[in-house]
Amino acid sequence: MKINLNQQLVVKTLSIDFKPKILPDGQLIFELNEERKPYFITDAHRDAPVGFGVKVSTNKKVYYIQRRVSDSDSGMQVIRATLGSVSDFDNIAQARDEARRYVQQMKQTKRNPNKVKRETHASELMIKEIFEQYRRHLTTRSKPAKPNTLLVFDKAQNRLSDWANLRVKDLSGNEILRKFDEIAVKARTAAEQTFRWINVAVKYAIEIEAINAQTQQRKPSIIYNPFTILAVQKKYRTRSELEDSYREKNIRNPLSPRDTLKQFLDALYYKRFTNRLGADYLLVTILSGTRKEESASLCWREKLTDEEAKRTNYVDLKNRLLFFYDTKNRNNHTLPICDAMYRILEDRKYLLDEVNVGTSYKNKYVFPARSKFSKAGHYSDSKELRIKICEEAGIVKLGMHDLRRTFGRIAEELVSYAVVKRLLNHKNTTDPTERYADPHWDRIKEALQRIELNILSKSSNLYNSLLASSKYQPIASIEQEIKEVE
Repeated sequence: MKINLNQQLVVKTLSIDFKPKILPDGQLIFELNEERKPYFITDAHRDAPVGFGVKVSTNKKVYYIQRRVSDSDSGMQVIRATLGSVSDFDNIAQARDEARRYVQQMKQTKRNPNKVKRETHASELMIKEIFEQYRRHLTTRSKPAKPNTLLVFDKAQNRLSDWANLRVKDLSGNEILRKFDEIAVKARTAAEQTFRWINVAVKYAIEIEAINAQTQQRKPSIIYNPFTILAVQKKYRTRSELEDSYREKNIRNPLSPRDTLKQFLDALYYKRFTNRLGADYLLVTILSGTRKEESASLCWREKLTDEEAKRTNYVDLKNRLLFFYDTKNRNNHTLPICDAMYRILEDRKYLLDEVNVGTSYKNKYVFPARSKFSKAGHYSDSKELRIKICEEAGIVKLGMHDLRRTFGRIAEELVSYAVVKRLLNHKNTTDPTERYADPHWDRIKEALQRIELNILSKSSNLYNSLLASSKYQPIASIEQEIKEVE
């Protein structure tokens, strides 16, 4: 609808409740807008640029400009841009002038000025917007970030919540250094994680802005990342400094093949009588060298559909195979099931089937949760069990990842570096030799069997309970050897 607009009509008269109508004789009347639908009015005034008008909706009235613009790719395109709320302008003449400026920009850029304005103000982005932009990237990229990654990211954003409404360009190097030290005094690792995240988020924003600026043939509005001051001032610990910190805080505690590994396995052997679920979980983890969440979430292959098996960690007893989907390095990982592991898993399946005989209950997990109310559905927390084992074995401290480190320590003594990397599923994409030195499956199986036997041989009780047979001769305990000598 075209009407000669004026200040009185736009500001005072137009509303969502009544819609203007022009009668055949040219008289302007207002009729009830029963459904209260938003409507557009094009300004027919001689001073108005073509396509200028006002949109009336339930909560506000806004000026807009709409034009057809030639586009080399699609021929012609219609662009409608909002100029702002009616109340933002002193009068309608001012809005018409703004509309003319928008038209010139449409002709030059072939794009909506509002979108261009948002993109050309990357330097105006606030810290919270920088975080939100990068989080969208993490969740929408071809391989979305894992839940644990997003959890750490969100914690980083929360630590900088008092900076949420500050623009990146407003942060000085001294302010960034002060904030880093403030967090580091209480938690150095948290400070490093927090500022590494905001640094990479700002770097991403700069890269996106560079692409947009190139497309629009303009200069980027943000080119400097103020968080680089932390690297310049050597605020992040080096690898050797981190290792020193781990030793000082007694964080990494792999078991020693000379003493603590035997003590752990002996205590674990007896725990299998009272807590078979937790003990078997720890055994599978140390014998496979996997991460705690990888072994905890293992399912029985036969209880999965072919489609589910493509994206699920599982045990395939028939083919003696462990499969891990989308691991930490974003690759799938496979391991052979060696003899002791096979016995553990075979017994687990038998025990679970016995418990559920006569019922329709079909838990897919190898290590099902102890509570039916568990959200994960599988066993997940062995902390209490590990504390008890440590107390009985005389071990100061043992984390779940220390079992993986123990596996790596044993593997390093027995097999080649390339095989250790393959077993631990470590990838070095910058090393081209890795593509040519990928160990054969038979070699992987042979190596893993050697490692398994070496680990279990430290505890005669555990070794004999799992392996003693015509293939593997029983190991005499130290007590038995002493008696024989006497």
